[in-house]
Amino acid sequence: MGRTVFALFDDYPMAQGVTSALERGGYDRRRISVLAADPRGEIAKTSRNGGVPGAAAALAPLEIPGVGPATVSGPLSAFLAERNGASTGLVGSLTQVGFAGPDATHYLESLRRGQVVIAVESPEAQARQTEEALRRLGARAVTQTSSIAAPDSSAFGTPAPVKEGVRDQVTLPVVEEQLEVGKRQVNRGGVRIHSHIVEQPIEEQVHLREERVSVERRPVSREATDEDLAEFKEGSIEIHETVEEVVVSKRRRVVEEIVIGRETRERTETVHETVRKTQVDVEPLEGSEATGRPPAGVAHEAVGQDADEYGPAYRYGFALAGDERYRDADWQDVEPHARRAWEEQNPGTWEQFKDGVRNAWDRLRRR
Repeated sequence: MGRTVFALFDDYPMAQGVTSALERGGYDRRRISVLAADPRGEIAKTSRNGGVPGAAAALAPLEIPGVGPATVSGPLSAFLAERNGASTGLVGSLTQVGFAGPDATHYLESLRRGQVVIAVESPEAQARQTEEALRRLGARAVTQTSSIAAPDSSAFGTPAPVKEGVRDQVTLPVVEEQLEVGKRQVNRGGVRIHSHIVEQPIEEQVHLREERVSVERRPVSREATDEDLAEFKEGSIEIHETVEEVVVSKRRRVVEEIVIGRETRERTETVHETVRKTQVDVEPLEGSEATGRPPAGVAHEAVGQDADEYGPAYRYGFALAGDERYRDADWQDVEPHARRAWEEQNPGTWEQFKDGVRNAWDRLRRR
């Protein structure tokens, strides 16, 4: 009789890594289900484009009451499709297979916040081992229930054989955020210049001159001269009056220029941000070979130091040797990365402990 082990993970990329790790650990991809909220359809679109590896490659759209559009794969797809139309929704469906009410509600709320549900079909004898594997891969919550697979389903009725030698092997993805700082142009404002005609009254004073003709008769009594006799004839004389008038004219002159330009200045701005990364701490269980004690036959460089002091160094060396990123690398290529990570947690101590790290690395590599 089978069991289903449910687990919550932070986001969809993390869930992708978990499903891939489970496949490498011997789990049949057809027995792994993934459920994720997908309000914009981005996950389903990626699946159609072939960009989703492992168990999530057969994602199907689903509408979950209280969550909205979602995508689901594996046995969980048929299970929810059969029950999702009921008024009980996701919470009711989960409680039917053994979830406690608060736990089912917690899963629903986690889906709303963007977390992802992974459900693994497992034989009852291996269910505990599956729980431990999911916890090692970073599960936030793990719940074991009765099997959700159809009883007559040949695809899920027989457990897939576990690969030889890798029954307990899982891969923990080490995720590190990297800060990328770029630039973009934004409109911060500017000026708009309008020109229009206005009228302004002008007052000027002008001095004008005018002439008037005056006629004056003056009585005289004298003898007529030759000049008087020359004028003694008929005729007429015209004398004109003149006057000045105001003449107004206008001319246009440029009295000012408006120059519009842009001045470019450069400045340096400091960006403060926080990035996250996965910090892996290896804690050997009782009886494990990777106990953090010095391997047999290995001498300490620091004579007189307690062997327990070198425990973190040997655990770190074992962790490096088991890291997929360095699977085919030589120590001289790995050491700069190992030094940097060690010094971040233990500043100024690499030279003291590097031999212990190297010895643990070499020992696990020779196995």
